[in-house]
Amino acid sequence: MEKITIIDLSKAASAEKIAPEQIESLQSLFMPFFQKASEWKQKAMAIKVTNAGQKEAMNDARTARLALKGIRVDTEKRRKEMKEDSLRKGKAIDGMANVIFYLIEPIEKHLREQEDFAARLEAKEREETRQLREIESDPYWAFFPQTVDLGTITDEVFASLLNGAKLQKQAADAERKRQEDEAAEKVRIESEAREAQRLENIRLKAESEAQAETMRKEREAVENERREAQAVLAKLKAVEAAQRREKEEAERIAHEAAQAPDLEKMRAYAAKIRAIEMPDILSKESVAQFSAFKKFLESALEILER
Repeated sequence: MEKITIIDLSKAASAEKIAPEQIESLQSLFMPFFQKASEWKQKAMAIKVTNAGQKEAMNDARTARLALKGIRVDTEKRRKEMKEDSLRKGKAIDGMANVIFYLIEPIEKHLREQEDFAARLEAKEREETRQLREIESDPYWAFFPQTVDLGTITDEVFASLLNGAKLQKQAADAERKRQEDEAAEKVRIESEAREAQRLENIRLKAESEAQAETMRKEREAVENERREAQAVLAKLKAVEAAQRREKEEAERIAHEAAQAPDLEKMRAYAAKIRAIEMPDILSKESVAQFSAFKKFLESALEILER
């Protein structure tokens, strides 16, 4: 801190170029304040607070600061009173007052720092406590009251809030896990149901295909039996037809022998009928009917031609 002497007080007045007697008058008026401030300076700067337990030193700092504040206030009052005389005198007064202010203000600042040592230390400790508690409570912060100041509450209150937040988080985690397990179980049940339905569909399809195959085989067996029966029947009919033809041929020969003249007539008539041109039949229904007629006619003509 820069040293301020009585010479500085005199220079502050001389700089305004006022009469020496006025300088002496001003010095006499401000000297008591200067001397008091100088006396308190020695006491004040000797006060050093290094820990929160120095209560007496902090009280001394407060006493010295208030005393210097009183000197500063008294100097300010004197300055205002004297400055009313004239502007030049006022500037001289301001200069002297500023000298005293310049002397006192750093001392006041020093004393304020000593006086507030415990408060600053407490604020620092609160901030450190706040940071530590924020780190500890971070995983559970969503369950803390949002307006709580972690730096000012007691350890007991913090422990209670932290324990409550942990319990709430455990409950929330348990509920979330329950919901996740429930969703997973629902998915499992639905998956098993889909798989069971898929297997059932496969079984029903296989059963349907087996039934269809069985029915196909049964139809084939019936069809084979029918074809065999038709073959047997055809053979029987062929035998019967052969026998009938043999019989008819024998009868025709006997008949021709008995009716030779008439036979020639019938054969000539049959030849005339065969010479008739057959009509063109187009519709399916008529074709079948006409085909039956031609067969009948052919059989009739064969009878005539025997």
